[in-house]
Parts: sequence; C-alpha cells; structure tokens
Amino acid sequence: MSPRPTVEKERREAILQAALTCFSRKGYDVTTMDDIAAELPFSKGLLYYYFKSKRELFLTLLQEWATTSIQTWETLLASEDDPITKLHQSAAFVTQLLASSAELSRVEMEFWGQLGREQDVADAFRSIFAQFRLQLAGVIREGIVAGQFRRVDGDALAAALVGMYDGLALQAIVHPDAFDWGQVGETITEVVLDGLKQKG
Repeated sequence: MSPRPTVEKERREAILQAALTCFSRKGYDVTTMDDIAAELPFSKGLLYYYFKSKRELFLTLLQEWATTSIQTWETLLASEDDPITKLHQSAAFVTQLLASSAELSRVEMEFWGQLGREQDVADAFRSIFAQFRLQLAGVIREGIVAGQFRRVDGDALAAALVGMYDGLALQAIVHPDAFDWGQVGETITEVVLDGLKQKG
C-alpha cells in the first residue's frame, strides 16, 4: 500500500529541507546522499524512493524555489492595480526574501556555480529570468500606458532590475546583517520611480 498523500508530501518536504541544509552547509559538490540521509528521521531507502540522485534533488530545489517565488509575487501583483504600488510591493517582497532566507541565498550561489556545467540548470535559470523580466516589464508598461511613467524600454529596465537582485543576493550572503533590507528596497524603488515618473 502506498503512503497517504499527506505522508508523501511531508516526507518529500523533509527531504528537500535536508538537501537545502546540506547544500547550504557543505556545497553541492561535496554533499553526498549519505549526508542528506543523515538529516532525515527515516531510512536512506526512503530517500532514494523519492529522489534517485543528488542532481535530481538539486534541480527540484531550484524549480520549487523559482515556482514558489514567482507564484507568490504574481499573487501579490494581482491584488493591486496601481503600477507605482506594484513596484513598491515588488521591492519589499524581494528584500524580505533576501533578509529571511540566508540559507536559500547560499544555495542560490550553488545553483549559479553549476550554470556552466549543467545544461538543465542553465535552462531553469533562463526560464526563471524570463518570467521575472516579463512580470517587471509588464508593470513598467502599465505605468507607461497609465501616463504615470515616461516611455522607456521596459524589457531593458526589467533586465537591469533582475541583475540588481542578483547582486543583492550575493551581499545577503557576505553581509546578511549589514543592511536594513526594507530600506534597501525602498531606496531602490524611489530611485527607479524618480527616473520613471513623468516630469512636469
């Protein structure tokens, strides 16, 4: 008899959390399936029942992080009509994510480290970046159509903002407590909005 769906879900989440902990602590290359199994309250056999390899675990973590982040952000944007408010909310969401997930940020660096070696990782990041740029460019275009923002290349600005996030993620690892992350988000938003707003 197969485990109940709730048990399946709980075990799977426990495995992903154990993998996240190990990848954050030791790095992807050094971590072994034995390391991950040692973090779990059940047998190594069950670990292999859910995930056949460390690579599969790594890619699943990447995909689930991306899916959860994008879905949460999209829900946030859908609850508001004003483009200016959407930019404020987006900055707050991103900086809160950085401030509350140092472990995940360290693993994100591990993801980046695999870009040149794993085509699946590169493909996943290509999709992630495209989705984030699409959402941001959409907000910028909404502001242009509404007459709140001056005409700019929304795709180019979205690419620059996504790049800014990556730089902040690196700083969140090196100096997690060096900044008021909420203030960082607000400052970025105000500077961007100052450049976007119609003058006169």
